[in-house]
Amino acid sequence: MSQVKGHSKLRGLKLHHVPGFAAAMLLLALVESGCARRLDLTPAELTRIEARDGDLKTIRVFPKRRLLSLYKEDEVAQTYEVNKRKVTERGAYRPFKRIIARKTAGKVIARTELNGMPVLWIAYDNTCADTTCAYAFVLTELGRYMLIQVPDRKGFQTPTNFRRFTFKRNTLKMTKQRSLAEANEVFAVTRKSGKVLTIDLQIRKDTYRPTRADVERAGGAD
Repeated sequence: MSQVKGHSKLRGLKLHHVPGFAAAMLLLALVESGCARRLDLTPAELTRIEARDGDLKTIRVFPKRRLLSLYKEDEVAQTYEVNKRKVTERGAYRPFKRIIARKTAGKVIARTELNGMPVLWIAYDNTCADTTCAYAFVLTELGRYMLIQVPDRKGFQTPTNFRRFTFKRNTLKMTKQRSLAEANEVFAVTRKSGKVLTIDLQIRKDTYRPTRADVERAGGAD
């Protein structure tokens, strides 16, 4: 018998009464309830990790939402004259898209400060070893590490960044979250309602705990 808490809920659940897509999502939610969960990387969580791994070499972090960066290639232009007429050759723009998915693990390669707030530099592949290719997340007044910098790419323009999908309304821009008194601006999407959506750092935490009780039968007194 499985000891994962989510599994016990599946036996009595009649999924044939639930529409196909909804049933699939419900099944996924129940299974995940017994697996590792994701938590925002807060100063308290980071302190617990530092107690065991002071250099943060083994910690792996993940973005709370998918990040898409769209790079446009620098225009290749060359001007010269033919029979006293100016001729310009132009290269085509070739966009490059980089995706940091929610399941993409990152490692801390550097730690700095910005306006008195700690910054974690995260590399999302093994070829990155310095801050020029890393993503920067700063600790904010809300107690979470949020995206403030996306690396440039040689031969390309400064990227346009999107939260989750490459829709215009999901374009990330540098902004204050709640108050002009905040130390740093962060990448965020601001809705018409005033809600501010950011890209935060998270960690995975194993929350598996056996649900079967230990049983002891009393032997009785003589």
